[in-house]
Amino acid sequence: MSVDLRTTVGAFALVFLAVVGVAAVGGVVLDDAPPETASVADDHWQLDAVEPETVSEGGEVEMESTEPSNTVVVHLGSGGGGLGGGTSILPIEDGDSPAEADIGSLGGVRRGVAPLTAALVENGHEVRFYGGIASGETLPSMLSDADAFVTTSPGALSATDADAVESFVDAGGRTLVTSDPGGAGALTDFGSPFGVYGEAGYVYDMENNDANYLSVLVEPTGPGALTEGVEEVVLRGAAPVGVADGPATLATAETSRLSTTREAGAYGVAVRSDSLAVVGDSSFLEPENAGRADNGVLIGNVADFLVTGEAPDVSFGPTGPGGVPPGGAVPPGGTTPPPEPTDPSGNGSDPSGNATA
Repeated sequence: MSVDLRTTVGAFALVFLAVVGVAAVGGVVLDDAPPETASVADDHWQLDAVEPETVSEGGEVEMESTEPSNTVVVHLGSGGGGLGGGTSILPIEDGDSPAEADIGSLGGVRRGVAPLTAALVENGHEVRFYGGIASGETLPSMLSDADAFVTTSPGALSATDADAVESFVDAGGRTLVTSDPGGAGALTDFGSPFGVYGEAGYVYDMENNDANYLSVLVEPTGPGALTEGVEEVVLRGAAPVGVADGPATLATAETSRLSTTREAGAYGVAVRSDSLAVVGDSSFLEPENAGRADNGVLIGNVADFLVTGEAPDVSFGPTGPGGVPPGGAVPPGGTTPPPEPTDPSGNGSDPSGNATA
């Protein structure tokens, strides 16, 4: 091999080794560097971004009225043994006095109105409960000595009781009726003499709610005794209600929808017609909901409404056997009054026994 050829091969080998060495060193350097990756948005991992919005806790139920002692009759249609009842009950032993409680509710049916009744009692008023025809005392008899009436289930009132309440309202007796979804027909039958009616379905809102689309937020439509100091109320399952001769007292936001039509709009959920107030939901009276938003303020206003005003002048007349007015309807399970004696000749007789023409 000539000198020139050996020189050429040696130069080639040196260049080859240099190139391989540089590549190896560069690969090591590149392998040690951290890889560059695109940043990933992680907003969806933040709890404050996914936690549902809830309303603030309100204050205690307080009354402003200084009225002297009033008597308020409270009808709870779901009570065991009452008309419209049938809810299974469990005996809850409390010392020597057993109490009755609905399954799943250790406070019983009276617990559902406890914030209202407690406020009334604490302010010196008397609360009496009526559970239907099995209560022992008839509703007309109780209303004859009452100043106000509350029912959470107007559909559970018998025809005789509903007539008595109508007369009570006509006489100026302050009355609160709460009607949940599903009771539109019963509410309309009850409230039609006063221009009050219910609508089928329930209201829901995907935007303005208390952590659940069924827990709608409602606001006053204007000033009034029932809404004084109220900015926002939570109703958990509201039924739309209306009154023929005026606006609603409380209404939903425009974003709410009616279950039967899916139409968006503001729906009335509380109305007042003189001495009758109607709310399309009874849940706001429950202890767990009384502290939400301004529910407590609303309950206090309702209590003031019930004990404010003139005492109703109403009389249901004397009652016969079973608490039935003479000539009146017989309550379910009652006894039929004996027929008036007749004269064999066909002529009636007066109380003295003398025949009449």
